[in-house]
Amino acid sequence: MQKLIALLDRFNEISTRWAGYAATLLLAMMLSIMVTHVFFRYVLNDSFGWTEELARYMMVWMAFLFFPAAHRQGLNASLEIATNWFKDSIPWRLLQLLLELCILAVLIWCIKLGFERVERGSTTVSLSLSITMSYIYLVLPLSFTLTSLSSLERVLRLGYGLFYPHALLNTQTQPSAGSNKEV
Repeated sequence: MQKLIALLDRFNEISTRWAGYAATLLLAMMLSIMVTHVFFRYVLNDSFGWTEELARYMMVWMAFLFFPAAHRQGLNASLEIATNWFKDSIPWRLLQLLLELCILAVLIWCIKLGFERVERGSTTVSLSLSITMSYIYLVLPLSFTLTSLSSLERVLRLGYGLFYPHALLNTQTQPSAGSNKEV
């Protein structure tokens, strides 16, 4: 079990890092496109029709590419004040496992919905870019698959931690160096 968790941990670490790099690159490209758009519109009094649409699609991709890393680091919204008094007890671990199993089930359902959206998007073309919308929607199953792999890792860690609480000291991945989130 520990080898499977370690394998998932390594894969999730690499995949979320590269998804983060891609999202950061998209942010930089989106910024440069919007600056160019503003310059042409307000300085040269000429406007491109495709820049706003492209920037919007880049923003969607950027958000969905950051989603797996955020989930992996445990940056989901939570009410820790309600659970801090019984943290690290068996009921707390069971609650965490139950919640993560629910999250995993929803993510798997979202993968299915994402593929359906890609399929429906193959018949629609964007207005100004003239590309098939299925390319835009491809980020949905990609993001939900990467996030569900992170969720699966968390489920395995939590389940293993119920039986061997000292074998895996933390139930989630360590946050990045700049984060002040407690683990």
